[in-house]
Amino acid sequence: MAHSHFQLPFRNVQLHGTTTHSPSHSAPRTLALHGGGASSRLGYQPLLDWLAEHGHASVAFDFAGQGESTGRMADSGLRDRAQQALAVVDFLGMRRPVSLIASSMGGHIACSLIEALAPPALVLYCPAAYEAAALDVPFGPAFQQVIRATSDFASSPAFDALERFEGRLLLVLGAEDAVIPRQVEEEYCSRARRARSVEVLRLAGAGHHLHAWLQQRPAEFDRVAQRVRATLQGLG
Repeated sequence: MAHSHFQLPFRNVQLHGTTTHSPSHSAPRTLALHGGGASSRLGYQPLLDWLAEHGHASVAFDFAGQGESTGRMADSGLRDRAQQALAVVDFLGMRRPVSLIASSMGGHIACSLIEALAPPALVLYCPAAYEAAALDVPFGPAFQQVIRATSDFASSPAFDALERFEGRLLLVLGAEDAVIPRQVEEEYCSRARRARSVEVLRLAGAGHHLHAWLQQRPAEFDRVAQRVRATLQGLG
């Protein structure tokens, strides 16, 4: 496989990303969105390399304030991250529809992009969801205060968007995830009522950091990667 690195200006920061493709360099139609905290696009690289080896090109980038991208997380929020993702799509000239792979916080952002990108496929690893009051709150203490106070996630804009999704949905969940509330998992499993298909992989013994967990278990990694490919390419 081959890697093409890029960077683009977004407001007052520089976003860094990578296109991963086979030597034939097919145009990428999939965008990967990492989570919050200390995560970055590098967590996806083993999966994206595997997909490229099987003929599926993709793009991943670091959100502002994480990985190689400049800026501070405290200067952005959930809505800002969705705008960063759209800026990358436009910068690379990715043709809609664009499929999405997302993890944790990225799952909420992926759902917020359903209308704009019309993804034929969503692959969500341990996806999070947030209430509407959190969308424009900068990351940091105020954001943490909002999400700690959330007791009912059913009205999250992520699930409102998911109800309009008509493509293929793959959920990869850790059976021992202590970060994502069970109600959030249940809403993701049940709210994609118009989806063409919904598949749930619940990984026994896995916690929240699924990509690292899978890297240590080659057989499980391959099993999940096969289902990711099938979801992205509509292979059934």
